[in-house]
Amino acid sequence: MDFNIIYRKKDKGIQAIVSYKDNSGKWKQKSKQGFTNDKKGEKLAANWANDTITDLKKNGLLNKEYEHITFAELFDMIVSDKKHTMQYNTIRNYENAHGHFNTLDNMLVRDIKNIDIQRCVNEMSTSLKSSTIKNYVTIIKTIFNLAVKDYEIISNSPIRKITYKKDKIKEKRALTSTEVETLLSKLKGKNVYIPTLLAVKCGLRLGEISGLTWDNIDIKNRTITIEKQYKNVENKYVLGTLKGTNSYRTIPVSKKVLDEILDSKPKTINMNNRIITYKTTDSLSRATKWAYPKAGFKISIHELRHTFATLLIANGLDFKTAAEILGHDVEQTIKTYSHVTDEMRIKARNIINIL
Repeated sequence: MDFNIIYRKKDKGIQAIVSYKDNSGKWKQKSKQGFTNDKKGEKLAANWANDTITDLKKNGLLNKEYEHITFAELFDMIVSDKKHTMQYNTIRNYENAHGHFNTLDNMLVRDIKNIDIQRCVNEMSTSLKSSTIKNYVTIIKTIFNLAVKDYEIISNSPIRKITYKKDKIKEKRALTSTEVETLLSKLKGKNVYIPTLLAVKCGLRLGEISGLTWDNIDIKNRTITIEKQYKNVENKYVLGTLKGTNSYRTIPVSKKVLDEILDSKPKTINMNNRIITYKTTDSLSRATKWAYPKAGFKISIHELRHTFATLLIANGLDFKTAAEILGHDVEQTIKTYSHVTDEMRIKARNIINIL
């Protein structure tokens, strides 16, 4: 949109005139008079003109070529243009998000309002967690932001303030040291034993467990280097990059755990040198979901990683070192495991009381 602002004296006051070119290319005007002929009046006139332009931008299209573009067309265009910079899982997440906002598909992008987004969120709230919904909204917000910044289709994103339902907080369960040993003893000799050991004794994530290769084991220094994960890329599982910078790490491992891992090494190694040979992370996850309850534990493999972290901190390891071992940042670790230090304070108080 093109704009011009003119101020002129009229009826002993100031008149402000905003001229603008609409989507058809025609020049139009908005004006207001009655501002006093002094500095205060000049300031009020300028404020009105600026506010008027803001409103015109907010409600107008910048690029006439996309005047009649629908949300579905916008989404497909942006994903197609950005596809070369996205990983397979990212594209799949975008498509999943789009599926939950498909009621917007036939709407013109310029007509979509915050309330339309909120209605989609309200519909999702009946079946999805708020964290999942927020991720989907973030993706759709990215689409609208690109429509503003890169494509100049609209002046402002329609997404303003979205209200989310509050989920019931499900606390992660952490096993005691005794429970850990009981679980491991019941799984001994089974296919899920070594993956379970890597989760509960080393704190590895599911993808990291599946992506571990024999060359990541340093027998001399008793360490494991986490430098890749097994993940789905373009509908094919491959060894790929980790979740984030903090995820790349080398962690210490006990002699007992190291010996058990080495004892599991087969005579014939698979092509990609992987220690855990499940075809997908999903198949490993399903195997643990079947094996753990059968062993008497209603727990997930991710909660075993949580167990490892809890036991580290409960036994006095500082948050910085714990974060490095877990592949977290320190702030995230403190936030997640602050309850452990509360329990430690209670124990300390009880000890002090009997001294």
